[in-house]
Amino acid sequence: MTTSPGPTLDRSVRRSRRPASRRRQTEWSTWGLLGCQALYYATVSVDLTLTALVGLSLAPSPALATLPLAFMTLVGAICAVLAGLVAGRIGYTPVMIGGAVMGAGGALVCAWAVSGGGFWLLCAGTGLVGTYRATGGYIRLMGADLASAGRRDRAMSLILAGGLLAAIAGPWVATSTMSMFGSLYTGSYLVVAVLSFASVPILAAIVPVERRHRRPRKNSAHRHHPAPPLRLREVERPRDFITALATLAIAGTVMTLVMAIGPLESVHAQYPPTASAAVIQWHMVGMFAPSLFSGLLLGRWGRRAIAILGTLILASGGIIGMSGESFAQLLLALGLNGLGWNFLFVAGTSYLVSCYPPGRGGRLQAITEGVGSATAVIVSFAASAAFLTLGWRGSNVIAVILPLLLLLWLARKGNRQPGPREESTGWRQVGALGE
Repeated sequence: MTTSPGPTLDRSVRRSRRPASRRRQTEWSTWGLLGCQALYYATVSVDLTLTALVGLSLAPSPALATLPLAFMTLVGAICAVLAGLVAGRIGYTPVMIGGAVMGAGGALVCAWAVSGGGFWLLCAGTGLVGTYRATGGYIRLMGADLASAGRRDRAMSLILAGGLLAAIAGPWVATSTMSMFGSLYTGSYLVVAVLSFASVPILAAIVPVERRHRRPRKNSAHRHHPAPPLRLREVERPRDFITALATLAIAGTVMTLVMAIGPLESVHAQYPPTASAAVIQWHMVGMFAPSLFSGLLLGRWGRRAIAILGTLILASGGIIGMSGESFAQLLLALGLNGLGWNFLFVAGTSYLVSCYPPGRGGRLQAITEGVGSATAVIVSFAASAAFLTLGWRGSNVIAVILPLLLLLWLARKGNRQPGPREESTGWRQVGALGE
């Protein structure tokens, strides 16, 4: 009597279908994270369009105009480190959901502040929003971890492209809703609350995908528990990690400085509020439009070439800012600033994710996000004072010097990047084994 092969064939068919199903889930997660990134940067664009202007209208002194922005950045810096450490233990999605809820609550506090609560309540509200800004910074890193082997850079770049939608819609939302509820800017902050909370159901749907990805493999050395986050001393290429730190920190510093003083220069030059919104809008278009193709350029040219190109563009924006104060110069300076930031941000993130295997970057991510946020805090606190003492032109000198210093570091022989064939080895092979 012969044994029926039916059950064996059924099991083999089910096994063959699993990789395809997992690929579909991973692709869906990437697009879902793109939506979360769009919502995140939409709230950021509204905040950046309004916070300095609202702070200037409510502050007891013009020198305190960017203090609400500084509070947002300070809380974000602290939470960025904590979020990375916690995400390394329990996963990204629970941390991001908590941040989105806190961001929605902070936006409601800001709406209360502009309705009559006052300047210090505004600072408290922007501080709560800072928790959302901290967790939102990990969206691209989560996408890189969930992506299949060899597609981490492309997934990260695609997710960043979600910011392009925010760049177009965010400033328009900020200006079109600011008079909706009587008190100026109340409507804008209520919209921020809605946008912040909208990412919660998307993230909740990605929770099972992340849990499956974090589940230990049968052939893994960590069969009973997920592999612990990589320690700093375990990084195979320390110079790449230092380059990631420097690239992301300098890109964030120069971007934060120019974006903080841009609306102040617009008010100082007596341009209408729509001009300030247009400046931020084109700045954010420069920040995110290149993400539609920067992932492809990264694969073709390499991260070092993209980083060098980013430093040159960032410095050229500062040179244009130094040259004058016309609206065209203001617009072009912030547009190039955003464009240079994108190339540096993509290259710096690529350097970072090459330093650890998928799922084990919690500590390194926390260090990188913490350093970047700390520098942004210092710049946010100093932006008003720099603008009042140095002016628009003088402040842009800093936006030229820092990228050139980074260029000198990238030009060193020790920072030569491996070619495309070499890049497919190392942690990328580890990622392939985990698929």
